[in-house]
Amino acid sequence: MSAERPAHAGVRVRRVPSRRYLPLAALLAAALAQAVPEPRAAAAAPEPADSTQAVSRAPADSSSADSTTAAGGVPQRDVFDVVARILGKPPVESEITITRRRGLSITLLPALGYNPSYGGYLGLSASMGGWIGPPETTTLSAGSASITYSTTKQLSVQFKSDFYTADNKFALKGDWRYLDTSQPTYGLGPATVANSESPMSFVLYRFYQTVYWHVPRSKVYVGLGLHFNRWDEIEETDAAPGEETDYRIYSGGAVSRATTSGLSVNALMDTRDNPINAQAGAYWNLSYRSYTTALGGDDEWQGISSDFRIYPRVGKKGRHTLAIWNYTWLTFGQAPYLDLPASGWDTYGRGARGYLQGRLRGRNQIYTEAEYRFDLRKDGLLGGVVFTNFMATTLPLAMNFGQVDPGIGAGLRLKFNKRTSTNLTIDAAWDRFGVGHMFLAMQEAF
Repeated sequence: MSAERPAHAGVRVRRVPSRRYLPLAALLAAALAQAVPEPRAAAAAPEPADSTQAVSRAPADSSSADSTTAAGGVPQRDVFDVVARILGKPPVESEITITRRRGLSITLLPALGYNPSYGGYLGLSASMGGWIGPPETTTLSAGSASITYSTTKQLSVQFKSDFYTADNKFALKGDWRYLDTSQPTYGLGPATVANSESPMSFVLYRFYQTVYWHVPRSKVYVGLGLHFNRWDEIEETDAAPGEETDYRIYSGGAVSRATTSGLSVNALMDTRDNPINAQAGAYWNLSYRSYTTALGGDDEWQGISSDFRIYPRVGKKGRHTLAIWNYTWLTFGQAPYLDLPASGWDTYGRGARGYLQGRLRGRNQIYTEAEYRFDLRKDGLLGGVVFTNFMATTLPLAMNFGQVDPGIGAGLRLKFNKRTSTNLTIDAAWDRFGVGHMFLAMQEAF
């Protein structure tokens, strides 16, 4: 489930205090966890004579480590084990019987969730995870596709992909969207109490696709990408004719359509043990994009983005990880207003938890987040996180950065798929003014 869907036209986003829902979420997670008692550590299983029946083990530095292996030999559990126990069925599988298999698993589920930018939503989603090539030499691939309709009457169709071909020869990263939606804008620069909320409706057609080639005998990929955005039917729904708003001042008028189209050159390094829920390793994606009128864009401008993540393990027992994320987003030239760096507009819409999507916007942004992840049960069924983040945004009429906007929060994790280590995530976060929001998603923030 992605979190990049804003709210409907003419409807002001209601800031829902997260304290109303966090106790309910905690109670639900605890009830589910009690349905499956924690198992004792399993005795070591003898190696079978036929090596093809043995549990597949990746090398210590492999990025496709088997997520079903538990600390202390305790079998891992997920929600399917909970359901099986409630129905009186045998457990789905334990790590003694699971072998990492080549193939992409696709799970079709109702899409049900909540994000403060667009309210609750309902639809259909397809979650993808698995190995396109041999698991021993291929990084775990992940993707999602969804079509949803929200309580604020907005339509969203999205496809996100992080695929690695056999033996990691190529990496394919895509971000395709159709959004018939709206969200408030707050002008440019850091958050202040003086920022005025201006509802805006628009339709977005997005096609981002990058193909990376693996540099032999290295952890590095290089690639080329195509990036297209069409912002259509842009309207500030509460603005009077001739009124000077931040959007109109920046855009030179009440612009109702903006198109950007360009190419990118990219470098990628990925040593994470699991792209869906990393416990170790690092990730760095550096991209230079050149938008041009020659490819159908309205203006010539450039952008540079750097996405760096590192996951140092904390302690020797259990799964305790300190995850650190830095995202730098710079523009050069006159980028369209809605293409400027903004909170919550990263690929999966998980940055700047505590702030509404688009609450912070400027020509340049630097974002840093630290999250501590830990197990609440030895079998991995329940976990928790605490996190803090900081966003620096350039001032409206200058290139220097203004005040830093902090956020803080905590959340619960419920293991949805032990094979790929996919979690259902429930987070509560607060912005610099103490306003809280709830975030429900499928997959870690980063």
